[in-house]
Amino acid sequence: MPPAKTKKPFTPKLERFLATVAYDGTDHIGWQVQTGQLSIQGELEARMSRILKTPIVIHGSGRTDSGVHSVGQRFHFDAFWPHPCSYLVHAMNSCEQNGLLVTQIQRVAPTFHCRWHADGKRYRYEICDGYPPPWEARFCLGLGMKTVDVKLMRQAAKLLLGKHDFYAFGANHGQGMEKENPVKDLRRLEVRRRGKRITIIAESSGFLYKMVRRLVGGLLRVGEGKMTPERLLAYRKERAITSEVPTAPARGLFMEKVFFKSGSFQNPRVLRSYKDSDSSE
Repeated sequence: MPPAKTKKPFTPKLERFLATVAYDGTDHIGWQVQTGQLSIQGELEARMSRILKTPIVIHGSGRTDSGVHSVGQRFHFDAFWPHPCSYLVHAMNSCEQNGLLVTQIQRVAPTFHCRWHADGKRYRYEICDGYPPPWEARFCLGLGMKTVDVKLMRQAAKLLLGKHDFYAFGANHGQGMEKENPVKDLRRLEVRRRGKRITIIAESSGFLYKMVRRLVGGLLRVGEGKMTPERLLAYRKERAITSEVPTAPARGLFMEKVFFKSGSFQNPRVLRSYKDSDSSE
């Protein structure tokens, strides 16, 4: 009688997934996991690990600081999930949300990397005249009694566009800024007004740590008449980190969209070096 065939143990085939998450960053310490603190990354990893019944590690397109929000943050992870991605989206959102909502999950090539294949990002900053109502106070900066000249802010924004050294708009020393390439291609910096709302949109190949918030702080100084557009440009050229260009509060900032290199979802691409990576907000 022939010996019984031994069954091979089942080895799940891992796939790589790309997800989009929206969140209210007010009550979180930021994106990155920190022991004993509520973080976006930690909450997402805990949810996925419970659903998939195995430890899951996610890789974000960049880090957002404490209090910064998102409508389009992206991250990737490897997992065994032989079902439609929409089922996983539903499972992720069925538990207590804690200010997080997964809006999309898709399968991508195993060579795809959410950070190294990113080709740019877009942020927006929300400002309102006067004092915002309580239900909006977490998501915009109120000007109180101050008034700003939007035309002057737009003039200053135009002067800052292009590929330049933005060292002056990064965080102060000691934040790891010395390791990062300060040359960024600022493709878009718009100041829009609609009624009592002012929205600043910033789009670039990458951003230094707190760069968007310092751009906003500088534009507001110009709008208040405390600085000329030319003086703000001079700070950039002088590479001068100064308190004259303040960092706007985190609560008005939203990470809106991540752009990826063409074809990177399906095909291997040349990765950016670490020194040209994006610290984000």
